[in-house]
Amino acid sequence: MALRRISVRRSDVHGKGVFANVRISEGELIGEYKGRRIPWREAMERAPANLNEPDHTFFFDVGDGTVIDGGTQGNSARWINHSCEPNCEPEEDSGRIYIRALRTIESGEELSIDYALAGDEPPSKALRERYACRCGSRRCRGTMLANRRSR
Repeated sequence: MALRRISVRRSDVHGKGVFANVRISEGELIGEYKGRRIPWREAMERAPANLNEPDHTFFFDVGDGTVIDGGTQGNSARWINHSCEPNCEPEEDSGRIYIRALRTIESGEELSIDYALAGDEPPSKALRERYACRCGSRRCRGTMLANRRSR
């Protein structure tokens, strides 16, 4: 039986995280972010899965007015945590989201992407605090919201 390349376990960043079980090379495709595709309107109308963390979702914006809901029919990729200095990046291809290594990731290292959350309103101090970052990186911007330059 082959060793799984990634596994989900407790994370020091937040709740669960995804960890490399083997060395993953820079540029290597790690997997697809899977889940049920729904319109943003439906996503916004859904009740939070956890009332203690109402902003914690598994929604991944595809950019065409729909999201992939990793909480429904999703896979391990839904547990990839945010980092301001990520080691992975999402890429869209024909409406599907794939996760690719930005650099070599060592066995045991947690996978991360920059969530770069964006909304319709300018990010207020309260909004930045609501989406506070816990990544602990040297270049942590303190929030999971997108930089003004990357929006």
